[in-house]
Amino acid sequence: MLGHRHVSLSKRRGGRRPPDHRLAAAFLRNARTFHAMAWTKHDRSGGRSAYPSAIAIELGLKAYLLHRGFSDDWNRIHLRHDLKKVLRCARLAGLRDLPVGLADLAAVLGPLYASGNLRSGLVEPVLPISPEVADRVISGLLDLVEAAIGVEGQVGP
Repeated sequence: MLGHRHVSLSKRRGGRRPPDHRLAAAFLRNARTFHAMAWTKHDRSGGRSAYPSAIAIELGLKAYLLHRGFSDDWNRIHLRHDLKKVLRCARLAGLRDLPVGLADLAAVLGPLYASGNLRSGLVEPVLPISPEVADRVISGLLDLVEAAIGVEGQVGP
């Protein structure tokens, strides 16, 4: 009996539940939409692209976590909009072979995104990588998550 209670408690603490494949696919679809909004031919500076890029990163990583059984409520309460924390959690949950540069983007965009400064437009971050590389990094992340959660063909716009 004690072992059963321990398992239930650790599941509750870790936010682990049965995977929510529908919500994971919806998060990934939305991540793709924000990624497309971020990198237009009219804005290759990265300034106005920062906010939708941060959203794309967050939604992509949270799609993976939903697929791994972390509930949306748990993600919202424990990870919030902290990109570094979401990235760390996704790694711990098994996401591998992340694009080079993703951690750097999360480190720069994360605090500004979590504070609301990116949304307000008060801050224009200096990206640690070129806009073209940032575009490829985010695209690579979303491709990786798509393959990991097995929704190829279901995630398109």
